[in-house]
Amino acid sequence: MQQPISLNSQNTYEIRIHGQPDDSWRESFSDAQVRVESLDDDLQATTFSSVVMDQAGLVGLIRRLHGLGIVLLSVRLV
Repeated sequence: MQQPISLNSQNTYEIRIHGQPDDSWRESFSDAQVRVESLDDDLQATTFSSVVMDQAGLVGLIRRLHGLGIVLLSVRLV
């Protein structure tokens, strides 16, 4: 039986951002799998898979990305 989603439950997310952040960002995503892909016009997107955190952690991470001017492409519960 699958555990219900709540504000405090640990969930797994896939987060996709525009560009390729420097190596210091890998610490923020600890055990996440990182994939960089090329988009049209020589642009890049980075996907962090298997990001596990609760809702507060997810909101904090999104605010931090925004504060650094990193463009968020998608956040997906997996």
